[in-house]
Amino acid sequence: MPLSARHQQWVGATLGLVLPFFPLRSLIFYYFLSCAAAAGSLPGIEYDYGISPKFVCTPIPPEADPSCYSPPSVPHGPSSAKATILHLRESLVRQKETILDQRETIRELTAKLTLCEGFGGHHSTGHHDNHHDNHHNDVLTLLEIVLVTWCFMCPQARNSSSSYSSSLRELLQRKINALEEQLHSYYRDHHDYGHHNDHHGDHHDDHHDDHHGNHKKLKNPNAFLLDFPMKTNYMYARMKRSVVNEIFAMTICVWLKAGAGPGLGTPFSYAVPGQANELVLMEWGSNPMELLINDKAVTLPITMTDGKWHHVCVTWSTRDGVWEAYQDGVKKGSGQNLSAWHPIKPGGIFILGQEQDTMGGRFDVTQSFMGELSDLQFWSRVLTSSEIHSQATCGGHLIGDVMSWSEEMVELHGGLTELDFDPCH
Repeated sequence: MPLSARHQQWVGATLGLVLPFFPLRSLIFYYFLSCAAAAGSLPGIEYDYGISPKFVCTPIPPEADPSCYSPPSVPHGPSSAKATILHLRESLVRQKETILDQRETIRELTAKLTLCEGFGGHHSTGHHDNHHDNHHNDVLTLLEIVLVTWCFMCPQARNSSSSYSSSLRELLQRKINALEEQLHSYYRDHHDYGHHNDHHGDHHDDHHDDHHGNHKKLKNPNAFLLDFPMKTNYMYARMKRSVVNEIFAMTICVWLKAGAGPGLGTPFSYAVPGQANELVLMEWGSNPMELLINDKAVTLPITMTDGKWHHVCVTWSTRDGVWEAYQDGVKKGSGQNLSAWHPIKPGGIFILGQEQDTMGGRFDVTQSFMGELSDLQFWSRVLTSSEIHSQATCGGHLIGDVMSWSEEMVELHGGLTELDFDPCH
């Protein structure tokens, strides 16, 4: 028959006295008594649950003290339901704000795509066959994919791990590179197509097309501009040739045409290991134009807000840090103590259109250049006032010994395009 609770207590007390003296036999005996006690819990056997104790397992945190741990109370009733409703309302408000932000981003992307389409149509000349139209549509489709991907995936990258962000950047960079290749291929095909039409036109109007062909043959292959239609942090050009020796004196001249909006941005920047602002020309926001050398800056009395082309030159020497600024061949300002006796270091990266926060990267869209840029020349000496005036008025054309303007020396990135342009014609 099953043991009562009192009998079980008596057996436990008896075992407490017997076990120390008969360990092995006591264990066997205790085993059979335990089985007999457990039989009371089998189906069909009466068992008084009110007398026997009950055990409840409660999980506790590892750092809690088991002797004085009290589980947190779980709210029930109307207060819990009210808190849940408030939480759901907050979630809905956040989702609504996210949707509105995404709509605004879509509008911005649509405007950019419209600008790209208008830009492509503006620079196209002559009639195109179906192949060229399809090619152009493919380019715009790829551009749309890149922009939309950037819109919807970059917020996820900011909220995710660094490895995911890195892979996303690589994916977007590959798409941008593919876009560049398609754009360059499109313009090459278009250029060849124009030559093809000129060749057939020779049979109809020899005099006109011979003159036109001679004009093409005499065209300067280095007469081009870089068009930055909007402020971005991915559209830039890199000079393939870097500074190979220390620069103790220099002159940089460039043709610039400012775009719409406040601030010219950064026409060029040169960064070296350990110093991102080794040599920078920039006009940021409503601030005046500045020349930075070794992260030391001077203000240049140059303004370009009329939307016209201007020839800009800056000179500098390590001797007392003397500098000069010219606009359209006229000296606008000069000074000294700009990084005196600090030569410009070699081995850096020269970028057009972006300011570098690190060597070769970390571009800031608010500091990017918007407008058109052409004929950048870099000399390792200070040009005279007459030489600079001759450059600006097209009385002569000197070539920089450190860097010069040529299609072979300029590497385009981010969908940046070059267009035919000669500032002196």
